Amino acid sequence: MKLTKTGLYLSILVGVSACMSVVFSISRETDMAMAFYAIAAILLIFLGCLLTGNYSSFTVIFLVFSAFYSLSGSIAARYGAGIPSIFPKPYLVDEFLIPNSLAVVGMAVGLVLVAGIKSPSISPTKLAPPWNTRNLFLLACAFAAMASIMEIVNFSRIGGLETLYRGKALYESAISDLTGDLPSMMVLLLSTAFLGLALSTSDTPRRIWARYIAIWLLCCMPLLLITAVLGDRRELLSIIVIFTVGYFYFSPIKRISFKWMTLILLVYLIMGFLFGIRGPLGDVLPTRDFSLLWNTISKPIFWMTNLNPASNEFSAPFGNFNTYILSSSDHLRWGETYLRGLTIPIPHLIWPDKPQTISLDFRDTYFPDLKKRGITGGTAYSSVLEAYINFGTFGVPIVYFLIALAIGYLERIRSKSRSMTLALFYLLLLPRAIVFFRSDLGMPVFWPLLLAFSGSWSYKLIALVSQQHIIKKKGRS
Repeated sequence: MKLTKTGLYLSILVGVSACMSVVFSISRETDMAMAFYAIAAILLIFLGCLLTGNYSSFTVIFLVFSAFYSLSGSIAARYGAGIPSIFPKPYLVDEFLIPNSLAVVGMAVGLVLVAGIKSPSISPTKLAPPWNTRNLFLLACAFAAMASIMEIVNFSRIGGLETLYRGKALYESAISDLTGDLPSMMVLLLSTAFLGLALSTSDTPRRIWARYIAIWLLCCMPLLLITAVLGDRRELLSIIVIFTVGYFYFSPIKRISFKWMTLILLVYLIMGFLFGIRGPLGDVLPTRDFSLLWNTISKPIFWMTNLNPASNEFSAPFGNFNTYILSSSDHLRWGETYLRGLTIPIPHLIWPDKPQTISLDFRDTYFPDLKKRGITGGTAYSSVLEAYINFGTFGVPIVYFLIALAIGYLERIRSKSRSMTLALFYLLLLPRAIVFFRSDLGMPVFWPLLLAFSGSWSYKLIALVSQQHIIKKKGRS
């Protein structure tokens, strides 16, 4: 990360816009507050791009989804048809904008502070290490096959197709309730990271890449099919993002061309489509009567509803915050929920009575009926709300300032590192950038770090085996 005069001026503009949003929110000038918050959130994305020097960084992806989540619900509540009816009224948009605007200020200050620290760095394009493309690809396929086998085992243990047809929430809850459920999706994400890095370091012609990707898809097809039937677009989007950033890891995307805009729009349409069909698909597949599905997707209301971000999980941060504020609860937790998040990696087998995460507590308190859907049923949560209930309004910018410091530090390490462990960790952390704004903090680095070390040691092992094989082959000749 590097701070320039333009970056400094832009950060000031971000801070001024966010502060103006706070002022107008306090004055109940909601429209003006909304306008200034939108300006601040969008400018913050460009600030992140300017500081990191590209559009394919963790920072930019984090800021894009943060803006999307915060704006979708509040805009719909203020100007649209509202948000899902599960969330109570009235919609307190001003109360939502104040902490979110302060969060933007905290992020801007934190990123600029890290970028302003001078240290020697090397362009990622000069860092492409001499990794063996063949070994990376073999590991990508091996982990993809392993992930599929894991999911097949999980699938058979919870009842197979009968459970699959009951929908995403019940399927995932059934797997979560298993003793010793296998982390198939996490392993597939590791596989995707290896695939992206394999292609990023390869001089292989593009026609050969298609073969590589086809073989990889064949290895992970069972898991991908189950994920598609469930309409789990979060995991599918994570795969796409990890592969894309991995592929451009040593040659980051410097500008967004028309081609990229088209691809982003196409991905958005596909994600909306998957979200819309995951309900009807459970009725269609057992009967094989696809006319029901066609009748559903051929109606304009299907596309209008499912392409509107406020009608799905993008409204969760606003809806959850609004629900909490309407409850008139002012009891501060003083960091207790963050300490709870540290217990997430501990298996229930070791600690059967370990405390629930704040997101599950929130669901059980305000949406108890959703508990019937299992452990994954709920309205997600909000990272801004978690900061708010722990430290109040003025604690939010402090929490986000610290988060920005951590993100900035990660970017600085990436800019001068050849480590495969870091590359894998960076890529595997990307799904957290996608969902962070609609979740609690939890323990975001545990699984990415564990998988990164596992992947790195696997590469060293396969490299050692390959080297021994070459030595033996030369000895025979």
